[in-house]
Amino acid sequence: MNKILIIGSVSHEEADNIEWTQPFCDLEKYDCLIIDLTSFPKDYPRTLFTNIGILKRTSRLFIRDNKEIFCIMEKPFKILFKEIPLNYSWIPFPQKLTVNPMLLGKTINSTDERFADYLENVEKWDNELFWQNTDNISFEAIAVNKSQNPIAATVTMGNRGKIHFLPKTTKISYSKAIKLLIDLATKEEKEEYPWLYSIESPEISQNEKLGNKCSITFENYRNLFSVDYKKITKAVYLILEDLGITTTQTTEFDLTNLKSSISVQIITTKGKVEAQNTKINKVARFIEKQRNKGKIIVVANTYKELPIKNRTNKEHLDLAMKLFFETNNTLFLTTLSLYNLYKKVITGQISVHEASSLIQNQSGEIEI
Repeated sequence: MNKILIIGSVSHEEADNIEWTQPFCDLEKYDCLIIDLTSFPKDYPRTLFTNIGILKRTSRLFIRDNKEIFCIMEKPFKILFKEIPLNYSWIPFPQKLTVNPMLLGKTINSTDERFADYLENVEKWDNELFWQNTDNISFEAIAVNKSQNPIAATVTMGNRGKIHFLPKTTKISYSKAIKLLIDLATKEEKEEYPWLYSIESPEISQNEKLGNKCSITFENYRNLFSVDYKKITKAVYLILEDLGITTTQTTEFDLTNLKSSISVQIITTKGKVEAQNTKINKVARFIEKQRNKGKIIVVANTYKELPIKNRTNKEHLDLAMKLFFETNNTLFLTTLSLYNLYKKVITGQISVHEASSLIQNQSGEIEI
């Protein structure tokens, strides 16, 4: 279990807590810091400047030791005769960071799946972020606004430690926000299948209009075969959107509503889809309840542990489920078939309209 310290904000039973005005303890013993700038004092208590100096030294050691710092942002707090905002002066190279206060914005486009759950609880933001190019330091957006400017970002120094700058949550309490960050800090990333990275990017056709406005990155496209169910779900969601099928994702990751008349079920299995599988039974019950309300699409990541080249020429659906889907206005396709269909579109072999029509009008199993 990582040892976590929260500076400012509310105390939490899973982490230690210290206020900005308390004398700072030995910060180096912690594995992760959560810094809440919303509680940064607006006066100048004697201990504050000493603490900022300690935090500045600690942040450099955290970078060296490949540790993480999560920072909940507030508007920059500038004091007379100082160019660098006092509440951001603890970071390494603070002169490189620009925190641009804005009127509350609402457009939030997440670009880092890791922080998706946190950003779902941010309805409004009030800062844009910019970083001057610096050798051996990367600045990557976690989320961007309508102007494609970062409103949350990660600074990585020397390919080692990271500082994540995040807007404050507006839909949940600070206590719940801190809990989300603690979960992020302690959660181990699932290790991807080694073969996933050998999947080659298709050559996008310049003639296909989708090619110039494709919203899905190759990483997300490849995530159809990820070990992480949430990444698979997001890839399916984005591909359907690119094919012109408007989607509205619910809080449940196994259900996506499309135009209110089409619903999607996403499943993963080590082998083929079989009637006796518990997961499949849940899907079947859902289909029986929904079949009179519109079209249903089942996308299955079958033979999930096998490289995609080893999934061809295999049976992906048993006879009982095949008949069930055919008689219940349900389309079934594997993530491999969705991958191949999307590949045909972005390489110009078929049109977006043809692919969309196939998905919306076909029932039973389709193999591509």
